[in-house]
Amino acid sequence: MLTKATVITVLVFAVAAGIWLNNTAWRNRKLFWQLQAALIGGGVGFVTGRLSR
Repeated sequence: MLTKATVITVLVFAVAAGIWLNNTAWRNRKLFWQLQAALIGGGVGFVTGRLSR
């Protein structure tokens, strides 16, 4: 089972990775936006699923 600390750590990592990717080259900006949206959406969906049990 995942603890709350693990879930928080994963979410912080996902947001930090999204911010880092957003600060990279402009030529791949659309790809990075899609990746960041996928990471954040997946994290929010995971947390929502865990909290709705």
